Amino acid sequence: MMRILMLMMFLLLTFSVAAAADPVEDPKACQQCGMNRIMFAHSRMLIGYADGTTVGVCSLHCAATDMKKSWDKQVVSLKVADYTTRELTDARSATWVVGGRKSGVMTELAKWAFAREEDAQKFVQENGGKVTTFDQALQAAKQEMAELMKMSDEQQAHMGHEMGHDMSVHMGPGSQMVFNPAFSDDIYHVHPAGMWMTSYKFMHQEMNGLQDGTKDVPAGLVSPQGSQPYGFMMTPTRMTMDMQMLMVMYGVTDDVTLMAMANYQSMTMEMLMNMGMGNVAVAPMRTSGFGDTELRGIYKINDYLVGSLGLSLPTGDTHQQIEMMNRSFRAPYDMQLGSGTFDLKPALTYSALSEDALWNWGGQAMYSYHPGNNDDGYSLGNNLKLTSWLQRAIGPASTWLRLTFNDTGRIHGRDTEIAKMLDSVTGASTPDADPANYGGQRLDGLIGVSYAKGPFSFGAEGGIPLFQDVNGLQLANNWYLTSGFQVMF
Repeated sequence: MMRILMLMMFLLLTFSVAAAADPVEDPKACQQCGMNRIMFAHSRMLIGYADGTTVGVCSLHCAATDMKKSWDKQVVSLKVADYTTRELTDARSATWVVGGRKSGVMTELAKWAFAREEDAQKFVQENGGKVTTFDQALQAAKQEMAELMKMSDEQQAHMGHEMGHDMSVHMGPGSQMVFNPAFSDDIYHVHPAGMWMTSYKFMHQEMNGLQDGTKDVPAGLVSPQGSQPYGFMMTPTRMTMDMQMLMVMYGVTDDVTLMAMANYQSMTMEMLMNMGMGNVAVAPMRTSGFGDTELRGIYKINDYLVGSLGLSLPTGDTHQQIEMMNRSFRAPYDMQLGSGTFDLKPALTYSALSEDALWNWGGQAMYSYHPGNNDDGYSLGNNLKLTSWLQRAIGPASTWLRLTFNDTGRIHGRDTEIAKMLDSVTGASTPDADPANYGGQRLDGLIGVSYAKGPFSFGAEGGIPLFQDVNGLQLANNWYLTSGFQVMF
């Protein structure tokens, strides 16, 4: 099963890379401003000069800039992307729309091209603006350039920030965060219409040592069965969880993005057994398989706020089995792969950039609600997750600090099959078979780094708990590590 999952992920990423290479001709970066022409396929242009050179740019603004710099060269070919189809068409014969509510690329006054006049008229009806010829659109770009030349450096920087705010959400330092492949928590964001993103993450979580509330509990106090204050036969000492996540996002419109995410989990718990003769190490408990699947709709409220609603589908198995004392038991709650319920996950995300677009900060609040019991007679505790970050862009790389707070409730109800482990005669009692020993509060500190190259980005993030107060007797979290890779096309 694991090999099949890895093969599926490899094939999807391979197809994504292939797809990313096809839609946009070389060069992939604008030869004027360096922006990614794949991401701005709907406004890109291609200039052909009489000396045989070809220049690829992201927009009419950069095309006008390049032609001004190359005043001594004759332009023999000038192509622009059709806003609707992204296919190149002759810029001079295209129908142009100047202005409107859609934010422009590298400009305050938007300029879009359409191969068909009816598409331009439809765009104006929906977004405003004025239908013009190429010459009129080019003249507007030249006038903006002339006005820009008259500004001071400080005014130009401010204008660049104001003009590029929406752009930076997709391309600048801000995008290195919101599109970040290494965050262990997904930061919800929108993509431009027609854009896809595929992301793969590997997450490792390590738990070591027992804790009750905020106090450490030595293994010798947990067993044998019937002893005080806990009296379990089995004592968990260490647990690891590896999760592989595959996420796909698609921009339906500039303001609405859809997301789907699946995961595969592998968990191992090391145990001590005490039947009155002292603690003895036994074979670890192991479970693995696909977890719950999440579907999410994401809506851009304004330039800073994004709201989203996720629906978690119960595709994760809740009947995982383990072998203990030559008997088969249903694995404890924390070794199961899903919730068994259809869960709602609303979220609100805030993200902002400094005026020089080198610093990014923000926060996100998400609530996971488990409505009612699953078919096994219980529901996991609801979870409130708050995360905040501060990021600094350093060229194509970025580094950040992050804080995450989790507040998780106890399990409601109980699984009668898991409860059989607590039987004093036939069971193999362990703290995590008791639904009261679940949930609590935890504050994590994390640090990470990522690197972007064109449509690809890579990164890693590590963290430790700064504070944890658990409900009942549980293994304490020790450290976390996430690495990730993604491609946009």
